[in-house]
Amino acid sequence: MTGRATVSVGDVINAELGDYRRTVVPAYEDSMGDLHLRVTHAPADAGAYDTEWITVRGIEKPMGKPELPEAEYLIRRGVLLDLERAVPEGLDW
Repeated sequence: MTGRATVSVGDVINAELGDYRRTVVPAYEDSMGDLHLRVTHAPADAGAYDTEWITVRGIEKPMGKPELPEAEYLIRRGVLLDLERAVPEGLDW
């Protein structure tokens, strides 16, 4: 995979099943499907290494359901190359 995948707090990750994994399988696994995740923590070196998977923490919002508790996820590097970036607050650009 080419390109440097980066991820920051506030980014929204949209991934299809197979492009992400929860690191711990919780009781609410039945909600597995496409992922809509708001990143709450990303390591400073996320994407700096040539690995297929990058670890982030975030809050998942399944379609039509309440947000799930914060959890850790492995995201396939290719998904992170096309992120919906957080909108900066403050002055209009």
